[in-house]
Amino acid sequence: MSLDDEETGLVDSPIRGIILITIAMLVFSVQDVIIRLLSGGYSGFEIVFIRGLVAIIPICFFVYMSGGLKTLRMRHPVLNIVRSSLMFFSYLTFYSALAAMPIAEVTAIFFISPLITTVFSVVFLKEYVGIRRWVAVLAGFAGVLVIVQPGSDSMNPAAFLPIMAATTYSLSVMTTRRLGPTQNGASLAFYSMMIFIIFSAIIGISFGDGRFASDAHPSIAFLLREWIIPAQEDLMLLILCGVVAACGFYCISQSYRIAPVSTVAPFEYTAMPCAVLWGIVIWNEIPPATTLIGIAMIISSGLYVLHRASILKKRTA
Repeated sequence: MSLDDEETGLVDSPIRGIILITIAMLVFSVQDVIIRLLSGGYSGFEIVFIRGLVAIIPICFFVYMSGGLKTLRMRHPVLNIVRSSLMFFSYLTFYSALAAMPIAEVTAIFFISPLITTVFSVVFLKEYVGIRRWVAVLAGFAGVLVIVQPGSDSMNPAAFLPIMAATTYSLSVMTTRRLGPTQNGASLAFYSMMIFIIFSAIIGISFGDGRFASDAHPSIAFLLREWIIPAQEDLMLLILCGVVAACGFYCISQSYRIAPVSTVAPFEYTAMPCAVLWGIVIWNEIPPATTLIGIAMIISSGLYVLHRASILKKRTA
Protein backbone atom coordinates (compact mmCIF):
# COMPACT_ATOMS: atom_id res chain seq x y z
CA MET A 1 0.00 0.00 0.00
CA SER A 2 1.44 3.40 -0.94
CA LEU A 3 1.74 6.44 1.30
CA ASP A 4 -0.60 8.35 -0.94
CA ASP A 5 -3.20 6.58 -3.04
CA GLU A 6 -4.12 9.01 -5.82
CA GLU A 7 -6.77 6.70 -7.25
CA THR A 8 -8.99 7.12 -4.20
CA GLY A 9 -9.58 10.75 -5.13
CA LEU A 10 -8.94 11.71 -1.51
CA VAL A 11 -8.55 15.48 -1.43
CA ASP A 12 -10.40 16.28 1.82
CA SER A 13 -9.32 14.21 4.80
CA PRO A 14 -9.46 16.58 7.81
CA ILE A 15 -8.29 14.17 10.54
CA ARG A 16 -5.34 12.99 8.50
CA GLY A 17 -4.46 16.56 7.60
CA ILE A 18 -4.55 17.62 11.27
CA ILE A 19 -2.26 14.75 12.29
CA LEU A 20 0.20 15.55 9.52
CA ILE A 21 0.34 19.29 10.24
CA THR A 22 0.88 18.63 13.96
CA ILE A 23 3.78 16.27 13.20
CA ALA A 24 5.21 18.88 10.82
CA MET A 25 5.13 21.62 13.46
CA LEU A 26 6.76 19.41 16.08
CA VAL A 27 9.63 18.34 13.84
CA PHE A 28 10.09 21.84 12.42
CA SER A 29 10.50 23.16 15.96
CA VAL A 30 13.45 20.77 16.32
CA GLN A 31 14.84 22.02 13.01
CA ASP A 32 14.57 25.63 14.20
CA VAL A 33 16.61 24.77 17.29
CA ILE A 34 19.33 23.11 15.21
CA ILE A 35 19.56 26.01 12.77
CA ARG A 36 19.76 28.56 15.54
CA LEU A 37 22.51 26.54 17.25
CA LEU A 38 24.49 26.58 13.99
CA SER A 39 23.67 30.16 12.96
CA GLY A 40 26.66 31.68 14.72
CA GLY A 41 29.27 29.77 12.71
CA TYR A 42 27.82 28.89 9.30
CA SER A 43 26.22 30.62 6.35
CA GLY A 44 22.47 30.27 6.14
CA PHE A 45 22.74 29.29 2.49
CA GLU A 46 25.28 26.59 3.33
CA ILE A 47 22.98 25.18 6.01
CA VAL A 48 20.07 25.14 3.56
CA PHE A 49 22.25 23.49 0.88
CA ILE A 50 23.57 20.68 3.11
CA ARG A 51 20.17 20.17 4.67
CA GLY A 52 18.67 19.85 1.20
CA LEU A 53 21.24 17.28 0.04
CA VAL A 54 20.41 15.14 3.07
CA ALA A 55 16.64 15.70 2.93
CA ILE A 56 16.29 14.78 -0.74
CA ILE A 57 17.20 11.15 0.08
CA PRO A 58 14.24 10.39 2.40
CA ILE A 59 12.01 12.53 0.15
CA CYS A 60 12.90 10.26 -2.78
CA PHE A 61 11.84 7.34 -0.56
CA PHE A 62 8.51 9.10 0.03
CA VAL A 63 8.17 9.52 -3.73
CA TYR A 64 8.84 5.81 -4.26
CA MET A 65 6.28 4.83 -1.60
CA SER A 66 3.75 7.25 -3.08
CA GLY A 67 3.77 5.67 -6.52
CA GLY A 68 7.24 6.13 -7.99
CA LEU A 69 8.50 8.46 -10.69
CA LYS A 70 5.07 8.84 -12.26
CA THR A 71 4.04 10.97 -9.28
CA LEU A 72 6.66 13.58 -10.25
CA ARG A 73 4.82 14.51 -13.43
CA MET A 74 3.67 18.13 -13.26
CA ARG A 75 0.66 19.76 -14.88
CA HIS A 76 1.66 23.19 -13.59
CA PRO A 77 5.47 23.51 -13.68
CA VAL A 78 5.47 27.30 -13.40
CA LEU A 79 3.20 27.20 -10.36
CA ASN A 80 5.50 24.60 -8.78
CA ILE A 81 8.51 26.84 -9.28
CA VAL A 82 6.64 29.85 -7.87
CA ARG A 83 5.48 27.87 -4.83
CA SER A 84 8.94 26.45 -4.13
CA SER A 85 10.60 29.85 -4.58
CA LEU A 86 8.16 31.41 -2.13
CA MET A 87 8.95 28.70 0.40
CA PHE A 88 12.69 29.18 -0.12
CA PHE A 89 12.41 32.89 0.62
CA SER A 90 10.04 32.29 3.52
CA TYR A 91 12.22 29.78 5.31
CA LEU A 92 15.43 31.72 4.70
CA THR A 93 14.04 34.95 6.14
CA PHE A 94 12.66 32.99 9.10
CA TYR A 95 16.07 31.39 9.73
CA SER A 96 17.77 34.79 9.42
CA ALA A 97 15.48 36.13 12.13
CA LEU A 98 16.37 33.17 14.37
CA ALA A 99 20.02 34.26 14.19
CA ALA A 100 19.17 37.60 15.78
CA MET A 101 16.03 37.18 17.92
CA PRO A 102 14.59 34.89 20.61
CA ILE A 103 12.95 31.85 19.05
CA ALA A 104 9.57 32.49 20.73
CA GLU A 105 9.34 36.04 19.32
CA VAL A 106 10.26 34.95 15.80
CA THR A 107 7.70 32.14 15.87
CA ALA A 108 4.97 34.39 17.28
CA ILE A 109 5.44 37.10 14.64
CA PHE A 110 5.50 34.47 11.91
CA PHE A 111 2.05 33.33 12.98
CA ILE A 112 0.41 36.40 11.50
CA SER A 113 0.38 34.33 8.29
CA PRO A 114 -3.37 33.42 8.60
CA LEU A 115 -4.14 37.12 8.96
CA ILE A 116 -2.07 37.93 5.88
CA THR A 117 -3.85 35.14 4.01
CA THR A 118 -7.15 36.83 4.86
CA VAL A 119 -5.93 40.10 3.38
CA PHE A 120 -4.69 38.28 0.26
CA SER A 121 -8.06 36.56 -0.15
CA VAL A 122 -9.70 39.98 -0.42
CA VAL A 123 -7.06 41.48 -2.72
CA PHE A 124 -6.49 38.56 -5.08
CA LEU A 125 -9.60 36.38 -4.78
CA LYS A 126 -12.14 39.18 -4.19
CA GLU A 127 -13.57 37.29 -1.20
CA TYR A 128 -15.85 39.05 1.25
CA VAL A 129 -14.47 39.60 4.76
CA GLY A 130 -16.83 40.92 7.43
CA ILE A 131 -16.17 43.52 10.08
CA ARG A 132 -15.47 40.94 12.78
CA ARG A 133 -12.68 39.34 10.80
CA TRP A 134 -11.19 42.72 9.96
CA VAL A 135 -11.15 43.60 13.66
CA ALA A 136 -9.42 40.29 14.38
CA VAL A 137 -6.83 40.97 11.66
CA LEU A 138 -6.10 44.41 13.10
CA ALA A 139 -5.84 42.94 16.61
CA GLY A 140 -3.31 40.38 15.35
CA PHE A 141 -1.16 43.06 13.73
CA ALA A 142 -1.42 45.05 16.96
CA GLY A 143 -0.01 41.99 18.73
CA VAL A 144 3.04 42.18 16.47
CA LEU A 145 3.50 45.83 17.43
CA VAL A 146 3.33 44.86 21.12
CA ILE A 147 6.16 42.36 20.59
CA VAL A 148 8.30 44.49 18.28
CA GLN A 149 7.74 47.82 20.11
CA PRO A 150 8.58 50.06 17.14
CA GLY A 151 10.35 53.27 18.03
CA SER A 152 11.73 51.93 21.29
CA ASP A 153 15.40 51.29 22.04
CA SER A 154 14.66 47.56 22.31
CA MET A 155 13.30 47.26 18.75
CA ASN A 156 15.24 44.77 16.64
CA PRO A 157 15.28 45.45 12.86
CA ALA A 158 15.28 41.68 12.35
CA ALA A 159 11.62 41.67 13.44
CA PHE A 160 10.69 42.54 9.85
CA LEU A 161 12.14 39.22 8.68
CA PRO A 162 9.45 36.93 10.17
CA ILE A 163 6.82 39.30 8.76
CA MET A 164 8.34 38.78 5.31
CA ALA A 165 8.50 35.04 6.00
CA ALA A 166 4.82 34.96 6.97
CA THR A 167 3.83 36.88 3.85
CA THR A 168 5.59 34.57 1.40
CA TYR A 169 4.50 31.50 3.37
CA SER A 170 0.86 32.59 3.06
CA LEU A 171 1.25 32.83 -0.70
CA SER A 172 2.86 29.38 -0.84
CA VAL A 173 -0.05 27.87 1.11
CA MET A 174 -2.51 29.27 -1.41
CA THR A 175 -0.53 27.74 -4.29
CA THR A 176 -0.23 24.41 -2.43
CA ARG A 177 -4.00 24.12 -2.24
CA ARG A 178 -4.21 24.94 -5.97
CA LEU A 179 -1.73 22.17 -6.80
CA GLY A 180 -3.30 19.65 -4.40
CA PRO A 181 -5.68 17.92 -6.85
CA THR A 182 -2.85 17.23 -9.33
CA GLN A 183 0.16 16.42 -7.12
CA ASN A 184 0.73 14.49 -3.91
CA GLY A 185 2.69 15.56 -0.84
CA ALA A 186 5.86 13.69 -1.81
CA SER A 187 5.95 15.39 -5.21
CA LEU A 188 5.45 18.84 -3.70
CA ALA A 189 8.18 18.21 -1.12
CA PHE A 190 10.55 16.91 -3.82
CA TYR A 191 10.29 19.99 -6.02
CA SER A 192 10.51 22.34 -3.03
CA MET A 193 13.70 20.70 -1.82
CA MET A 194 15.22 20.73 -5.32
CA ILE A 195 14.62 24.48 -5.54
CA PHE A 196 16.23 24.90 -2.11
CA ILE A 197 19.31 22.99 -3.28
CA ILE A 198 19.59 24.77 -6.64
CA PHE A 199 19.06 28.29 -5.31
CA SER A 200 21.46 27.89 -2.38
CA ALA A 201 24.08 26.26 -4.65
CA ILE A 202 23.90 29.18 -7.09
CA ILE A 203 24.29 31.67 -4.25
CA GLY A 204 27.15 29.63 -2.78
CA ILE A 205 29.00 29.62 -6.09
CA SER A 206 28.37 33.36 -6.54
CA PHE A 207 29.53 34.65 -3.15
CA GLY A 208 30.13 31.69 -0.85
CA ASP A 209 33.75 32.80 -0.51
CA GLY A 210 32.66 35.42 2.00
CA ARG A 211 33.54 38.42 -0.17
CA PHE A 212 30.43 40.23 1.09
CA ALA A 213 30.69 39.00 4.68
CA SER A 214 29.67 41.57 7.28
CA ASP A 215 29.21 41.67 11.03
CA ALA A 216 26.90 44.69 10.88
CA HIS A 217 23.98 42.56 12.10
CA PRO A 218 23.64 38.88 13.09
CA SER A 219 21.08 38.23 10.33
CA ILE A 220 23.34 39.75 7.66
CA ALA A 221 26.33 37.82 8.96
CA PHE A 222 24.26 34.62 8.87
CA LEU A 223 23.45 35.07 5.18
CA LEU A 224 26.79 36.34 3.87
CA ARG A 225 29.27 34.34 5.96
CA GLU A 226 31.91 32.31 4.12
CA TRP A 227 31.10 28.65 3.47
CA ILE A 228 33.35 26.32 5.48
CA ILE A 229 33.72 22.57 6.00
CA PRO A 230 31.49 21.67 8.99
CA ALA A 231 33.01 20.21 12.13
CA GLN A 232 32.07 16.58 12.77
CA GLU A 233 29.55 17.31 15.52
CA ASP A 234 27.99 20.11 13.45
CA LEU A 235 27.76 17.82 10.43
CA MET A 236 25.77 15.36 12.55
CA LEU A 237 23.37 18.17 13.45
CA LEU A 238 23.04 19.13 9.78
CA ILE A 239 22.26 15.53 8.83
CA LEU A 240 19.62 15.38 11.56
CA CYS A 241 18.27 18.72 10.29
CA GLY A 242 17.96 17.24 6.79
CA VAL A 243 16.06 14.18 7.97
CA VAL A 244 13.75 16.34 10.09
CA ALA A 245 13.20 18.73 7.16
CA ALA A 246 12.26 15.86 4.82
CA CYS A 247 9.62 14.65 7.26
CA GLY A 248 8.33 18.16 7.89
CA PHE A 249 8.14 19.15 4.22
CA TYR A 250 6.27 15.99 3.31
CA CYS A 251 3.80 16.34 6.19
CA ILE A 252 3.06 20.03 5.61
CA SER A 253 2.69 19.63 1.84
CA GLN A 254 0.42 16.63 2.25
CA SER A 255 -1.69 18.19 4.99
CA TYR A 256 -2.60 21.27 2.93
CA ARG A 257 -3.19 19.07 -0.10
CA ILE A 258 -5.72 16.74 1.51
CA ALA A 259 -7.52 19.02 3.98
CA PRO A 260 -9.06 22.52 3.85
CA VAL A 261 -6.79 25.37 4.93
CA SER A 262 -9.33 26.47 7.55
CA THR A 263 -9.14 23.02 9.14
CA VAL A 264 -5.39 22.53 9.04
CA ALA A 265 -3.99 26.02 9.68
CA PRO A 266 -5.08 26.37 13.36
CA PHE A 267 -2.95 23.37 14.28
CA GLU A 268 0.18 25.17 13.10
CA TYR A 269 -0.03 26.99 16.43
CA THR A 270 1.26 23.84 18.14
CA ALA A 271 4.69 25.19 17.18
CA MET A 272 4.24 28.14 19.55
CA PRO A 273 4.48 26.33 22.91
CA CYS A 274 7.36 24.30 21.48
CA ALA A 275 9.24 27.50 20.61
CA VAL A 276 8.66 28.97 24.07
CA LEU A 277 9.80 25.73 25.71
CA TRP A 278 12.97 25.42 23.59
CA GLY A 279 13.82 29.06 24.26
CA ILE A 280 13.57 28.60 28.01
CA VAL A 281 15.32 25.21 28.21
CA ILE A 282 18.20 25.83 25.78
CA TRP A 283 18.82 29.59 25.83
CA ASN A 284 17.14 30.62 29.09
CA GLU A 285 14.95 33.03 27.11
CA ILE A 286 12.01 33.75 29.37
CA PRO A 287 9.53 35.85 27.35
CA PRO A 288 8.72 39.22 28.95
CA ALA A 289 5.12 40.17 29.69
CA THR A 290 4.84 42.27 26.52
CA THR A 291 5.88 39.30 24.38
CA LEU A 292 3.38 36.99 26.08
CA ILE A 293 0.60 39.56 25.57
CA GLY A 294 1.55 39.93 21.90
CA ILE A 295 1.64 36.14 21.45
CA ALA A 296 -1.84 35.84 22.97
CA MET A 297 -3.18 38.58 20.69
CA ILE A 298 -1.70 37.02 17.54
CA ILE A 299 -2.82 33.47 18.30
CA SER A 300 -6.35 34.40 19.38
CA SER A 301 -6.77 36.66 16.33
CA GLY A 302 -5.50 33.99 13.96
CA LEU A 303 -7.72 31.30 15.43
CA TYR A 304 -10.77 33.56 15.28
CA VAL A 305 -10.13 34.48 11.64
CA LEU A 306 -9.79 30.82 10.72
CA HIS A 307 -12.91 29.95 12.71
CA ARG A 308 -14.99 32.64 10.99
CA ALA A 309 -13.68 31.62 7.57
CA SER A 310 -14.72 28.03 8.26
CA ILE A 311 -18.23 29.07 9.36
CA LEU A 312 -18.77 31.29 6.31
CA LYS A 313 -17.50 28.55 3.99
CA LYS A 314 -20.04 26.11 5.44
CA ARG A 315 -22.84 28.65 5.05
CA THR A 316 -21.88 29.24 1.44
CA ALA A 317 -21.80 25.50 0.76
